[in-house]
Amino acid sequence: MKFLFPRLVLETFLFAVILSTFTTVPCLCLLGPNLKAWLRVFSRNGVTSVWENSLQITTISSFLGTWLGAFPIPLDWERPWQVWPISCTLGATFGYVAGLIISPLWIYWNRKQLTYKNN
Repeated sequence: MKFLFPRLVLETFLFAVILSTFTTVPCLCLLGPNLKAWLRVFSRNGVTSVWENSLQITTISSFLGTWLGAFPIPLDWERPWQVWPISCTLGATFGYVAGLIISPLWIYWNRKQLTYKNN
């Protein structure tokens, strides 16, 4: 029996790799596998250091960019960049870069309220 490889599985897998590289890998490097630390960082006011704040901003901006990147997919323009997952990948990349730009600016504007702990 011949195995039928579903359409766009490779593209979806590669998109998942890119998105997890922007979100999960930095979290694992900074927080480790500690679930309580992850929940604390991604709760509303749980950030305790500038590193965690930067992590939170870049992760959220990556997901937001991915979500915004999905909007052009159903439009009937028949453009090559509308094919799954190109626009979502571009959105995630632009969101991550925006997070890298926004994070130091936000830290600078709120520097008096933040701590500079390394852990």
